[in-house]
Amino acid sequence: MTPMSSSPSVDLSPRADADGRWTPRLVLLLIALAWPTQLLAAGGILGANATAGVAQAFHTTQVAWFGLTLTLVSTLLTPFVIKLGDLYGKKRVMLAMTALGALGEALAALAGSFWLVLAGRAIAGFYGPFGALSFAAIRDAFPPRLVKQASGLMGSSVGLVALGSPFLAGWLVDNWGYRGALWFLAAATAVAFILVAFLVPETPRHAAESGFDWLGGLVLGGGLTAVVYAVGQGQSWGWSDLRTLGWLGAGVVALIAFLFVERASSHPILDLGVLRRRPVALALTAGGLAQTVAFTMPGLAILLALYPHIPGVSAGLGWTAHHNAVVSVSWNLVMFGTGLLISRALRSFDVRGVWCAGLAVMAIGYTLVGFHHGNELELILTSCVANVGAGVVVAGAPALVVGVVSREEQGLGSGMLNMLISLFGTILTAGAYAVLASDSTTVKGTAFYQDTGYSWIFWLGALVTLAALLLSLFIPPLRDPEDEDTRDTLKAFNS
Repeated sequence: MTPMSSSPSVDLSPRADADGRWTPRLVLLLIALAWPTQLLAAGGILGANATAGVAQAFHTTQVAWFGLTLTLVSTLLTPFVIKLGDLYGKKRVMLAMTALGALGEALAALAGSFWLVLAGRAIAGFYGPFGALSFAAIRDAFPPRLVKQASGLMGSSVGLVALGSPFLAGWLVDNWGYRGALWFLAAATAVAFILVAFLVPETPRHAAESGFDWLGGLVLGGGLTAVVYAVGQGQSWGWSDLRTLGWLGAGVVALIAFLFVERASSHPILDLGVLRRRPVALALTAGGLAQTVAFTMPGLAILLALYPHIPGVSAGLGWTAHHNAVVSVSWNLVMFGTGLLISRALRSFDVRGVWCAGLAVMAIGYTLVGFHHGNELELILTSCVANVGAGVVVAGAPALVVGVVSREEQGLGSGMLNMLISLFGTILTAGAYAVLASDSTTVKGTAFYQDTGYSWIFWLGALVTLAALLLSLFIPPLRDPEDEDTRDTLKAFNS
């Protein structure tokens, strides 16, 4: 028998809750991981609201880089973050990421020139791949019985972010301008550092060898970044422009070269053998497509809400940002509530069945939104249907990945899912703007969009969701973390 310590202490190891029940320690741990993870979503909303202020403050026509810089740095670093988390433990990497994120946002808030703002946003981009580690950390730090539920809860908490961030963004920007939004992000990221430092235990290392494939990481990250950059700039450059084609070509060549670099590396940055497995490839692709729709469509719907209503010129609804935030409370509450319910259901029901049902509802919902979006009541009713499905998607995607990879592969799976969401999100956004531009009217240099374009944005989301559903039908039965833990225990006992 192990003697008890005479001094009181808190056991932060996963074994402390091995019976699989929720304890105060696990609740605090989930909060400590969810806060910085969902801060990324809040940062996107705050950044979007701050963009106009940045453009006016520095009189620049290149304000698109305000958001694009952070996205590109995050994409480039994701492969390195995955590998470093496996080599040195996820907590250490998380602390470095949050520290750099807070520093970068503070630098951007203090900047007196636009290029210094971009430098700050580039440093803040080090924080971007946090989700690649946080969902994997749940697999390491939670009892196996709670892994799917905890992952679902953290995923569905994005509904709370979508609920409150528009109000927060309006308050900050209206009272303190774009610097208010950046200072908030700096302070909130510093809070994330403190939560991780005191509440997240160090996770096991899943890479035994200390070698690091820097070349492979640069080739993969650089290739993905080039593709994201080309797609992001394609709308303004033109899709047949030599710059667009050149960056796309360079990205594709780099990604092909990555396959040969990894094959020759003794310490590959990504285990391509894992990604070649059909269940992993299907789950990551379907999960990436579905989450892209769930995260991207609400942002595109803001265009419909905020653009003016000018008969024959602009089919926007002409709402204020505050009115849009008030109306969107309904469907964001539906998304969050559905996510909570599904997180509990994942312990008892087949994840694949729940996941496919959610995709079907989301596809139906966005089809309806495409037909009916002319006023508050229509948008509330149709968007609530879509967000029932979206709630299932954000809660179910992490459990889907858990079901196709082992504990040692979880970091790779979560990281690849994040990279695909970033890539698919850029492509879907560019495609949506191309659809809008095909049916637009330009007045004094400003493009205004017609109703057909708005309808096709939502129908595009429905089509992408159907593609995810089709792929999901071929995903084989998923493994359960509880079964895996039981096998590991028996193996250790027998050895």
